[in-house]
Amino acid sequence: MRFFKKYYRHISIGLVSGILNGLFGSGGGCIVVPAMEKFLKMDEKKSHATAIAVILVMSAVSSFFYIRGGYFDYKIWIPVTLGGIAGGAAGAAILSKISVRWLKIVFGTVIGITAFKMIF
Repeated sequence: MRFFKKYYRHISIGLVSGILNGLFGSGGGCIVVPAMEKFLKMDEKKSHATAIAVILVMSAVSSFFYIRGGYFDYKIWIPVTLGGIAGGAAGAAILSKISVRWLKIVFGTVIGITAFKMIF
């Protein structure tokens, strides 16, 4: 119980983002990053980098259930994963060079465009 009291914000962020990840397939990042910045007072770049590690574990768990439920396309997985590995390396390299201001602009723009496209 003591652990929960000390880390209730952390656990709450994980719970909400885990539910979103399970529903949307790795959609938790749009919650994890801003939540860590606001509620845990994390630096922007650290919150983005930490979110990737959090999302990795959540995605592994969600993947297990998606595969078990038959919602997995093995033919697409390898080529998309290869592109994702290259993109992840490029993004991590860019993160160390981009200013916090531009990081927020790019992140907010991507989230906004994604939301718009999902609605319309």
